[in-house]
Amino acid sequence: MPIPKEIVDWNILNEIVSMDEDDPEFSKGLIIQYFEQAETTFRQMQTNLEDAGDLKSLANLGHFLKGSSAALGLQRIAWVCERIQNLGRKKENRFPEKKYLVYQSPLEIPKPGEYMDTRIGDSHEDSFYLKLISEALEQARYEFSLARKELSAYYGAEL
Repeated sequence: MPIPKEIVDWNILNEIVSMDEDDPEFSKGLIIQYFEQAETTFRQMQTNLEDAGDLKSLANLGHFLKGSSAALGLQRIAWVCERIQNLGRKKENRFPEKKYLVYQSPLEIPKPGEYMDTRIGDSHEDSFYLKLISEALEQARYEFSLARKELSAYYGAEL
C-alpha cells in the first residue's frame, strides 16, 4: 500500500476537534503533547541507530508512534512508522525511494508493486535493515514537519 496522499485525515482529527466544545484547547493540547512525544521518539530512534542498532527496540518505537499518529489522523507519519515497525521486525525489506513518497496528484501515485518490494524474510544482515530504518526515520521527520506546518495553520498558532 502506498503512502497516503493527505498529511492529515481530517475525518479522524475532526472527531477529536469536536470535543473542543467542552474545552476549547482540548484538541490543540493533544496535538502539542503528540508533537513533544514524537520528537522524543525520533531522538530515541536516532540514538538507537547510532549506538545499539537494536531492531526490536526500533520496531517497538515505530509501533508506538504509529498508534498515536493514527489516532490523531496523521496518516502519513503513521504509514512511515509502520514501515519502521515492519523493517525492525524484518517483515519488509525495502523502503520506497523519495520519488514515491512525495507526490502531489493522484496521477503520480504509484501502482501496486511499483513502489515497494514486500517480500518477507530475514536474508539480510541487521545493518541492511538499520540503513532502511534510517531512511524511514528521515522521511518520518519530514512528514512530521509537514504535519506541524499544516496543524499550525489550522490552529492559527505555531505548534
